[in-house]
Amino acid sequence: SLDELMERRPSQLSGGQQQRVALARAIACRPDVFLFDEPLSNLDARLRLEARGFLKQLQHDLATTAVFVTHDQSEALALADRMAVMELGEIRQVGTPSDLFHHPANLFVAGFIGSTPMNLVPGTAGSDGVTFEGGVLPVAAPTIPVAGRDVEAAHVVYGIRPEYVDVTEPSDGLDGTVTVTENLGTQFLVTVEIGGVQLRATVPEGDEPRLGDRVGLAPDARRALLYDAATGSLLG
Repeated sequence: SLDELMERRPSQLSGGQQQRVALARAIACRPDVFLFDEPLSNLDARLRLEARGFLKQLQHDLATTAVFVTHDQSEALALADRMAVMELGEIRQVGTPSDLFHHPANLFVAGFIGSTPMNLVPGTAGSDGVTFEGGVLPVAAPTIPVAGRDVEAAHVVYGIRPEYVDVTEPSDGLDGTVTVTENLGTQFLVTVEIGGVQLRATVPEGDEPRLGDRVGLAPDARRALLYDAATGSLLG
């Protein structure tokens, strides 16, 4: 509520309070388009979640176009109907949040979108997958054109999200050593070193391995993406 702030001057408000007052004033004007430039940045985590839900509901109820600028990709994924990701003033991809999460068009977007970053592994594509120092990573379609030639024997970057990598017994996947485990609440983010490369996977709480354990990693080939190592563009 803003009731307790009514008698205060702007200089007497905290940063978060100033943002809420400015937001309320903008809404009261009933504009044709809202332009929000990081309106939630000074709020604490709990209030930010509440304000995010309020803004999304308000935008839906008012049926008013809103342009929301943020450096917080989780905030963008939660709020947007369509997203534009920019790098150094250039738009790198435009699409729905699902498009950008599941099919990032280039390595910049792939590394930016997602609260747990996508695994990005340089390697050489062949008929059986992408070969890197730790073994062969499976792909569903290893004959995608790269600049007019087949991807086979081409230098590529293999991309897969940690959510699509299973932790298995060493004999059932790429064999490596657990170097980091991070508790995310209902799941753990597990980092495994394989051939000098760090790969991440998520596992349910209670199934997490211990530091130093030998485990296998089994990426879902259907979820794997290939990028041209020279241009950084998504293949296929």
